[in-house]
Amino acid sequence: MSATVSTDFAFEPKVWKEHVSAFFRDKLVFGAIAMSDDTLTAQPGETINFPFFTKIGPAEEPAETDSLSVDNLADDSFSATVKEVGKAVGVKKKAFKVSAARTERIIQEVTAQIGRVIAENVDDTLFAEFSAVGNFTEPTLAITGKSVRSLNEAKVKGFGDLHTDSIALQINSLDMLDVMNDTTAGLLKADATDPLIDAPGFRGRMLGMAIFEVDKTPSGTAWIHKVDPYGFIIKQDMELDVDFDILAREWVWAGNQWYAAKSFHAKIASDDLKTTKVTFT
Repeated sequence: MSATVSTDFAFEPKVWKEHVSAFFRDKLVFGAIAMSDDTLTAQPGETINFPFFTKIGPAEEPAETDSLSVDNLADDSFSATVKEVGKAVGVKKKAFKVSAARTERIIQEVTAQIGRVIAENVDDTLFAEFSAVGNFTEPTLAITGKSVRSLNEAKVKGFGDLHTDSIALQINSLDMLDVMNDTTAGLLKADATDPLIDAPGFRGRMLGMAIFEVDKTPSGTAWIHKVDPYGFIIKQDMELDVDFDILAREWVWAGNQWYAAKSFHAKIASDDLKTTKVTFT
């Protein structure tokens, strides 16, 4: 039996790494509107800090002989814990020979699925983060019905006069069905040139917001976000290692990513609201 198996495949690991990173980005749902950074250097279990500048006080109206008070511009930070997520896939050598798919197609499918499940893990973490108590505001007045009018009502009740800063709505598909059955649902507009057109769940724009159908959002609730409601920081390249087990005659691909996620709701200031939870009645 020959000990050399490298000639069975012609591959460039760096290319595969770029593929799996691209598939990861394409499969993010909640991550589609997240602030993202790819400069992570910390290791899993370590705590990293997100820095920001604190707000200065309000402007003053001094009398002619009064002096202005002097505020200090200060900075602060909030922390997040780095996590590791990974997935391994094995393919028997015989499977390549009997499969109707070409070797390159099988490899592409492996990298795509590794990217997908890692993206799903990051999405789950982002959802748990921004839906945790303290990371959203919730209108005290009930939002009646599921319609375009009720969504507009939720924006105003959640963010007040800053409701026009809302950029995205995440809503269960069953609730979106009720909204689309509303007589004013023609306000939904999808444009092929929209930068989010390929994002999973994106259906178009309405009321100045990108509309996402996301069934991870329980029926009867929805989420409205302003810009940068939450974020994640990752390593620049997703690791993708490839190995061949000679005795088992099996190729194994293992992908992993390090990341940290954080909600930015009311973090810089108590009135810097980023996320509103909508509960339909």
